[in-house]
Amino acid sequence: MPENTGPAPSEHRVEDATLQYAYSMFIQHTVACAQCRTEGMDCVAAGELRQEYRAAKERAKQPR
Repeated sequence: MPENTGPAPSEHRVEDATLQYAYSMFIQHTVACAQCRTEGMDCVAAGELRQEYRAAKERAKQPR
């Protein structure tokens, strides 16, 4: 698959992995955090993780 090699596809994979990681960290936190689970609201840490996820999502949307 020579069309899937080179710098551009590898950059896409890194961006996709970063986006997946940011989302995973947010979800893992909200599952483990008592405040997030019981109050139904994001705690400060969850809010920061959500912002990191949104920033990664915006970066992934930008033209490559």
